[in-house]
Amino acid sequence: MYRILMAFLMVVFLSQPAYGLRLKVATKAPETFGSARIIKKMFREIERETGGRVRFKVYYGGVKGTGRDLILKMRTGEIHGGEFTAGELAPLERDLLLMGIPFMFKSYEEVDFVFSKISKKFQRALEKKGYKVLGWIEVGFVYIMSAEPVRGLADLRRRRVWIPEGDRISETYFRAMGVSPIPLPLSDVPIALQTGQIDTVANSFVGAIALQWHTGVRYITELPLLYSYGLFLITRDAYERIPPEDRATVERIVARYFEELRRDIREKNREAKEVLLKRGVKFLPVDKGEEMRLKESVERVTTRLVGREFSGEGLEELKRYLNEYRKGRVE
Repeated sequence: MYRILMAFLMVVFLSQPAYGLRLKVATKAPETFGSARIIKKMFREIERETGGRVRFKVYYGGVKGTGRDLILKMRTGEIHGGEFTAGELAPLERDLLLMGIPFMFKSYEEVDFVFSKISKKFQRALEKKGYKVLGWIEVGFVYIMSAEPVRGLADLRRRRVWIPEGDRISETYFRAMGVSPIPLPLSDVPIALQTGQIDTVANSFVGAIALQWHTGVRYITELPLLYSYGLFLITRDAYERIPPEDRATVERIVARYFEELRRDIREKNREAKEVLLKRGVKFLPVDKGEEMRLKESVERVTTRLVGREFSGEGLEELKRYLNEYRKGRVE
């Protein structure tokens, strides 16, 4: 009986992977969010397809911090990777900010074309700094949302406008337009809207509902302010610890799931717009004259930021691809 038991245990032992790499990563998304469920499913598939040789431990809800704090924890080895906004990674690669310049894009088709051309450049730049991009995270188009109507620049100057704490770029753009923004942490926004400390914010449709900001606004200016996105990355050292025979599997699975995430967020934004309309939020059109004044103001600021916040070469490259797409559409 003893020999049979030992033989059984030996078979079980030998059937298990000889080793397993566990990568610790962090995300801002609560575990209950749809995006978090997709990520969880992705990591389970990676573990299954690699025979347990590559596993992920996920920290949800921002418990490991965000931005600079997360980078510091990656450098010390407390975690191996996480989710970042493009702005949070700008200290590592400043040209990540280019995709989020206000009024740069008019449609997702433009975004997709340009991003397909320049994303590899961003990846190479981050790899040189010691990081491996696992996936690109779309937030979507961001809109001005307010308690009182904002139909143009004059209205915006009368509003108490929120910007994320520490967001120098947004502050520069708004001040150049004659707006004195109020910087606050993301967590303070709902109460600030309720108390009237701020009356104007910017977010995607999904973000406004998920964060309950829609309860503090009654109007949305129907002109996309900017395109917002993020990145999911791990340290290059952590990536190189993945067994070479498993790297292609990991990258294939990650690419498929992040494409699913991109389609999912676009569908969710469409659905969220319908929800906002049903809840009585009014969408305000912007006439062509006001649109031109806003865009001209932004263009002047963008010119001043070249060399300080992003490279002139990167901006020209982005505009070249954008013009290529628009020219092709006209022809």
